Amino acid sequence: MQTVLNFVKKLSLFSLVAFCTFSVTDAFGENPTSIAIIGGQGDAPYAAIVRSDRSVMQLAGLPAEGLTYRVAMNSSRRGIIGGTDGVNAYAALVSHKGDLTPISGLMAPGEIYTVAIDESGEGLVGGGHADSSVPYAALISSKGQPTSLSLPPSGLIYSVVLGFSKNGIIGGKGPSNSAYAAFVSPKGVVQPLAGLPAVGAIFWISTSNSHNALIGGQDNESAYAAFVSRSGLVRPIANLPQGINYSVAINDGGAGIMGGTSQSQPYAAFVSSQGVAPPIQNLPTTVGIIYNVAINASGMGLIAGLAASHPYGAFVAPNGVLTPLQGLPTGEGFLDGIALDRSGYALVGGESDGAPFLALAAPNGQLTYLNHLPENGAINSISSPMLEQIISAYR
Repeated sequence: MQTVLNFVKKLSLFSLVAFCTFSVTDAFGENPTSIAIIGGQGDAPYAAIVRSDRSVMQLAGLPAEGLTYRVAMNSSRRGIIGGTDGVNAYAALVSHKGDLTPISGLMAPGEIYTVAIDESGEGLVGGGHADSSVPYAALISSKGQPTSLSLPPSGLIYSVVLGFSKNGIIGGKGPSNSAYAAFVSPKGVVQPLAGLPAVGAIFWISTSNSHNALIGGQDNESAYAAFVSRSGLVRPIANLPQGINYSVAINDGGAGIMGGTSQSQPYAAFVSSQGVAPPIQNLPTTVGIIYNVAINASGMGLIAGLAASHPYGAFVAPNGVLTPLQGLPTGEGFLDGIALDRSGYALVGGESDGAPFLALAAPNGQLTYLNHLPENGAINSISSPMLEQIISAYR
């Protein structure tokens, strides 16, 4: 299962709330609106729209086999999902009503591990064929037409973003297990970034309205993170521990957060705009991983993963104080999909004892679970640019 990371869970990367369902009208209109998209796996690939009345609507027309690795949604409530149909790469555009437009002509065989969508409805997907270590990425038109990108002969693409100084960014690994990242122009011109680890990988990319992107991954045996300027200058974060950095996030003020594992234990750190990365204290001291992180405009962070084989998550105040999520499922599993609102509320999801869960998390750590999920599977990815619409009805 994935984020990369569910892909990490799947491939051992690097060798690399009970919300009731109300029938009330939406406060922002006569009918409930789509405010989030979620993805993962049930008995087959799974994706759904979370609506402003707190209902969860599973998308119709997904493949009968495979899984959904990643989802994304823009502020116009248009989405994109990516994964596999069991053998071949699979991706689809999603309308604000939840209608699918499957994208034909993708890599076969192969998988889509990461997706992004911009405000115009154009997308970017990345992945590859793991067995043969062949990378794949494509720009997707708003009508669902793919334009494959010219990439190195070997590697995989783990993360993509759009909207950084009119460019996209892709990241993963390249030939000889080197870290790889590149700018992608709107016309599909690929400009590789220099100064990345000779042995390693880029697992996650985050951008904001600041002048830098933040990338994270691994440099040989150590966790790796770096700022990337709009001109392509890579500025690594110094003094990171041995381990792997699976996820990064950056806000519009240029403050960041990252998470992964070090010495087999959960690891996370804030990243200042000056490149200082103080570790977040009082994390679990058991075996565990932070798979996903987020940070809002006020500098509040959210970390998600597993500890001692059970779901783990916590809000992190700007001063580093943790507020653990209360009432997470107690079965074996993980917390992975997260979306953090500027209010401090979040939508979180994962897996416990083989069953998916999805919840609204209040700033005090209390969870309210949503219903109507599959009996089996996991929630691996959540995207919500308008989470405040469900929060305003909750508070």
